[in-house]
Amino acid sequence: MTGLLAPMDPQVKRQGFYILLDKEVGGLPQEAGMVRHPIYLNDGRLDALAKMTGGVTDEAILDKLATVQGFRDLVHSIGISAMTADPVASVGFHFICYTAEGPRGGSDHGFRLTGDGAELVIPLDTLTWSERDAVPGEFLFLLSPEVNTATVTLKLYLNDGYTVPEVNPDPPVDFEGQEYRELVARSFLSGGNNHRLKAVLRKARAGEDVTVAFLGGSITQGAGAVPTQDRCYARQTFRQIQNRYGVGDGSNLHYIKAGVGGTPSETALLRYDRDIARDGTVQPDLVVVEFAVNDASDETEGVCYESLVKKILNQPNHPAVILLFAVFANDWNLKERLAPIGWRYQLPMVDVLEAVSPQFGNEPGRPRVMTKRQYFYDRYHPSNLGHRLMSDCLLYLIDRLDHQQEMAETLPAVPPYYGVDYANVKLLDRKSGCEGAIIQPGSFTGRDTDLQAVPLDDDRENTPQFPYNWQKEEGNTPFVLEIPCFALLLEYKDSADPQFGRAEVWVDGVLCRVLDPQEAGWIHCHTTILFHEATSRRHRVEIRMAGQDRDKTFTILGFGYVSSA
Repeated sequence: MTGLLAPMDPQVKRQGFYILLDKEVGGLPQEAGMVRHPIYLNDGRLDALAKMTGGVTDEAILDKLATVQGFRDLVHSIGISAMTADPVASVGFHFICYTAEGPRGGSDHGFRLTGDGAELVIPLDTLTWSERDAVPGEFLFLLSPEVNTATVTLKLYLNDGYTVPEVNPDPPVDFEGQEYRELVARSFLSGGNNHRLKAVLRKARAGEDVTVAFLGGSITQGAGAVPTQDRCYARQTFRQIQNRYGVGDGSNLHYIKAGVGGTPSETALLRYDRDIARDGTVQPDLVVVEFAVNDASDETEGVCYESLVKKILNQPNHPAVILLFAVFANDWNLKERLAPIGWRYQLPMVDVLEAVSPQFGNEPGRPRVMTKRQYFYDRYHPSNLGHRLMSDCLLYLIDRLDHQQEMAETLPAVPPYYGVDYANVKLLDRKSGCEGAIIQPGSFTGRDTDLQAVPLDDDRENTPQFPYNWQKEEGNTPFVLEIPCFALLLEYKDSADPQFGRAEVWVDGVLCRVLDPQEAGWIHCHTTILFHEATSRRHRVEIRMAGQDRDKTFTILGFGYVSSA
């Protein structure tokens, strides 16, 4: 799986009820080279499914299922998932409406699923409806002859104002059972060299101040946990470290959480000094790094991640580093790309994919401890149970290394695995200058305050990211930066606001990039590398609005520059 951009933050989970639950479809004769399996909804069938599978007893809700208008009034979105023997197989799904005259002539909403059990959520307000739609007609599944059968689950999520009892179809997870303990143990990918981590635990037990930091994407931010700040894996992990290794009430341990949704290690390189080191006022003793499901968008394919790891390891207080590999619902992460970095630098590593994914499909010898419905909040983010499991996996690694004999710190000057070209990157924005740099803001004299914002640490309020920025206002004079460096990164703002337009980036008189801030579709920090050369020299960068977007706006959040190796 390549080229997947990190997802936006999850939507609040709505109330809903199941219509299909682990239902087998397929196994029928082919029609036109496909296996077609309809689930008919008309003539009271949808009402019956809601009662039998969803446990719905409210007659007012059941009545709304009888017509398309009532269905649209009631239902906010349809959640649909499929599991097949081949998890990359494609499954077609159609929601077909019937007219008052019969099955033909109504709207037909078609989608493609992957047979990995990941839920696709379809908001009804994104669909195009026919004026002739009268009744929900059928859910139709299309399978190839090679796949033939699938296990499908479909849930209707409700609009505000409707309430139904929550039905949990899965047995509770036995957190004290042997099977759960074995599942957690499978996450132990590598212990690495335990010297730095044991030094941290020794300080904690001695009552000295110890700072534990978590750096990552939306999962580290706490996406999927409810309430986010209390149930996220980072807070749960820190709390357990306090209880196990702190003195008294554990107040000698201090907590930093710096997860930002949709951002890869490219962006983390520019955030580290401000969000983790707090502009030089904090030196964390232990840093957990979580980017194994965000870094598909890393254009360096590993160099930025390795640079980030090296940047942390090179801090003067020699912090311990743990690499945490989360997992998406399609049983994917970037372990194959990123784990070699951990082995190169002898780092402890936790792989959640290896813990949970094999047992999702009931592999022989792997009893199912939890289902995907239990582990995932949505197709990208873990639920409360998933966050707890991630915390348990981290604590298993820490406890296991704690019981080992301490190693000597043998971290020789090994050659990089991919490269550490950006380990010394520094942030340049309106607050942080750069010696030798000259900035002429031109028409970029505004300061954007409508920014991606996240709750850091235990905060109950959001902290805006890259607040010292330049936003284009009236006029069309380009922003000009002259700077001595051998590599330069640009941080800019994504936005769905139509007032934002495309910008051209010119480097030394040559068009380098045309950036479209509306591609991502949400307010988001976006990092791109403008250039990387063998030696440092002075460059001139100009940023101006493109073509027909001259009267629109664009926000430069900052730059990352590297002037020394």
